[in-house]
Amino acid sequence: MRDNTMKTILISGGGGYLGTELSQKLLNNFKVIIFDKFYFPWILKNKNKIKNNQNLKILKKNISAVKLSDFKDVDIVCDLNGISNDPSSELNPKHTWKVNYNHRINFAKIAKKAKVKRYIFNSTCSVYGFSKKKVYENGKKNPISTYAKANLKAENYINKLKTKTFKVNSLRNSTLYGFSNSMRLDLVINIFVLNIMKKKKIEIDGDGKQYRPFISVNDVCNIYEKLISNDKLPSFVCNIVSFNSKIHNVAFKICNILKVDKKIITFKNNSTDKRNYIVGSKKFIKYFGKNFKFANFSKEILHLRKGLKKNKIDFSKNTIRMKFYKNILK
Repeated sequence: MRDNTMKTILISGGGGYLGTELSQKLLNNFKVIIFDKFYFPWILKNKNKIKNNQNLKILKKNISAVKLSDFKDVDIVCDLNGISNDPSSELNPKHTWKVNYNHRINFAKIAKKAKVKRYIFNSTCSVYGFSKKKVYENGKKNPISTYAKANLKAENYINKLKTKTFKVNSLRNSTLYGFSNSMRLDLVINIFVLNIMKKKKIEIDGDGKQYRPFISVNDVCNIYEKLISNDKLPSFVCNIVSFNSKIHNVAFKICNILKVDKKIITFKNNSTDKRNYIVGSKKFIKYFGKNFKFANFSKEILHLRKGLKKNKIDFSKNTIRMKFYKNILK
């Protein structure tokens, strides 16, 4: 019989950039199982220092090895599985499809068989790829990368598994930013902040006029917690976006916040970024409320700088996913 006093949440990929922070957030109110190979082991190494760690269980496994028994007494799954970001996915497209599509749909099917009540699929706004018009949940999808194509196909498959007793929620995240103990420095805002700190410059691919939606890691963690806490919410697909901005405008804002001259910004005009999309949501307020407060951008940037400095984080194969995957996919 399941424990009705405290939900048990299984977070696959819970050792990654988002998962590390989400796991710690959810431990405040839930039992948490982290299912992860732990290529990025911060949470594994620091388990005894984590608040409420008595409610934390670790399953050190690859998603290809998932079994029905792994979901024993699990109420909700947060699926953060997969090879992350567009460049990493192109290193070995065949492998990306195997992990981000085949393994993820298998994971969901076994979770359903185990009678998990809700399955939260961590998707991406990259499914929109390129669009001149603002895109919403039911709008045209135009995935450009292997990462986006595999995610969209997995999302569509898993959405069809939904029933009254197996709710499926696909959250299409914007480009993430913000500090995490399992840091990623292949995300544009994070790159800009560290480059200011280390190199005293920001280099932008192309003219910087391409639009992109953004959201902080803290915001996504709060959204997950709201969804997990409300049993009445139905199955749905929802874009998760705090703000949209041209890349060069984001760079200008960061310079203002960190009090550095905008002249440090340069442009690589021989480089192009084909992705361009402005994202909106017609469902977010309905499911998460009109009073949901997104993080203050200035405070997040200052917190990011503080975390990078305190933890002496720099560009490396552990903070840049493409460098890491190049090493393991040899």
